[in-house]
Amino acid sequence: MKSIDMDVFAKLRHEITELRKENDELRSRNADLERRLEDLYGEYQLLRYQFKSLPSPAELLKIRQEMQALKKELRERGWKELA
Repeated sequence: MKSIDMDVFAKLRHEITELRKENDELRSRNADLERRLEDLYGEYQLLRYQFKSLPSPAELLKIRQEMQALKKELRERGWKELA
């Protein structure tokens, strides 16, 4: 059975503890940066749509829903040509 010097063990244990703390801090910072990046990307997309005078994804969804409702109403009134 091997024995380990207590000073070396204490030093290594302290280093491991410090590394775990640093790792937790980095994970927290990474999560914060990821959240900020997602926010910035959303703002970028909105600006891109506004700059190009394109409707936003929410507006496109609303338009598609209205179009589907109108197609359904036309089918109910007898128009069979719409796919």
